[in-house]
Amino acid sequence: MKRIFSAIYLLIFTLITCSATSQSLFRTSKCYDLLASVQYFDELKEQPQFSTLAEDSVFLQSLKIVNGNTRASNLCNLYSLYGNDKNEVDSCINFISNMPGNIPEEEQSSSWIKNILNIKPQLLLITKSLVRAGFSDYWNTSVAPKLNDRIASYYSHIPNGTIETINSEMSAFANPEQLSETKTNIYILDIANAFNLLDETFCCTPLLLDPELEKQYHLDFLKVYIHENLHRLNISPELMERLNGLLADNFYKENEQIATAHNEGKNEAFVVAAEVFLSNKLGRREDKSVFEEFSEYVDGSLVLAPIIYVHLGERLPTETYNDYLLRLFDNGTISVGNVEKEYNAAMYELKSRIE
Repeated sequence: MKRIFSAIYLLIFTLITCSATSQSLFRTSKCYDLLASVQYFDELKEQPQFSTLAEDSVFLQSLKIVNGNTRASNLCNLYSLYGNDKNEVDSCINFISNMPGNIPEEEQSSSWIKNILNIKPQLLLITKSLVRAGFSDYWNTSVAPKLNDRIASYYSHIPNGTIETINSEMSAFANPEQLSETKTNIYILDIANAFNLLDETFCCTPLLLDPELEKQYHLDFLKVYIHENLHRLNISPELMERLNGLLADNFYKENEQIATAHNEGKNEAFVVAAEVFLSNKLGRREDKSVFEEFSEYVDGSLVLAPIIYVHLGERLPTETYNDYLLRLFDNGTISVGNVEKEYNAAMYELKSRIE
């Protein structure tokens, strides 16, 4: 009865909220949870249907091998890039069974992918065993209701019309480029941590769907929502070529190496600058937050972001964001030998706004 009530409540709330927004803020994924359960089996084994696996020496040995060579974030990453249905466990099993044929040959030499391919037999044994033991039904009846209850509770703290306003502002920012229908990439999983995936997906524990914990950990999911959706802005090959040419600038190259070590860099500065601009406009970031974001995010290595941000007032109404960025390269604002000077000037201006 409790599950039925929770499901009805979530359905009603979602219909009310999403009638104006077309999409929920969060998603869930049975497949991601299946892959993550390899790392979190100690919690899963407490459930009756999985207790026999906790006594299976072959299963436990396979578990040890897999967890000694990869992490849940890597498994989810691989599936996000090359897998299919994120809510059908058979799709996940088939993906593992068909490795490496379903992964581009040029990517198979990446160390993190190679580590997963080397443990394919053990990974396949584990996931098949979990599915045979009833993982799908367990997720449907125990995990999904818990996650959906947390999501519904979080939504209740968002003022009516907030997401609609955000979507409208993102469309206005993109104009004259037309964004596709809003699609979020924030997955709430049955895990105890959070991690980013390479397809611009953010995976997170339901524990942080508590407004107080969200404040404590300085995590604003609406900013994450804005950030992930802004990755849908077009970035042309010409712009990426200009960006790659900046590696001849020592200051930029040094910081780009730091960003790369965090699995960031490249066009991430474009998105961060746009998110901070929109969040500031929407009142979700004050001037102090703007300065701190550029100083601290990815160790402050996205040095183009503050330059782009302080010049956004110069963007022409007829320019797409991509065209505006190209113009910054064309007029020398962003150029080899000039990045450090422009970065320091931008940060000085931003700091002066809070003093």
